Amino acid sequence: MDSRREEPKNNPAEEEGGPEVWEALNRNFKQVQSVLDKNRALIQQVNENHRSKIADNMVKNVALIREINVNISKVASLYSDLSSDFSSMFHQRNENTPDNNKEEEGSSNNSMNS
Repeated sequence: MDSRREEPKNNPAEEEGGPEVWEALNRNFKQVQSVLDKNRALIQQVNENHRSKIADNMVKNVALIREINVNISKVASLYSDLSSDFSSMFHQRNENTPDNNKEEEGSSNNSMNS
């Protein structure tokens, strides 16, 4: 008999936020990691070029550093997307709670009566 504990089939976090949101968050984290890995390699190349003190390698560093800067902008944009996705996940979750729906009904009835 297998003594390992069976994992639950449904992740409660996925049910609350919706699998699409979690997939988007996961996809964005993977994109961020990919860009950061690329920057790590570029920085290593810049360091090697700098240590070589060869003029041509120093010129190459200009383009490499520009690419690093572009990648940093990509990471900032991806983190902004992550923040928006995460925020909208919680707003959707809060909008769909029974208590919140009652409050919205009450406030919409009050605004109609004004």
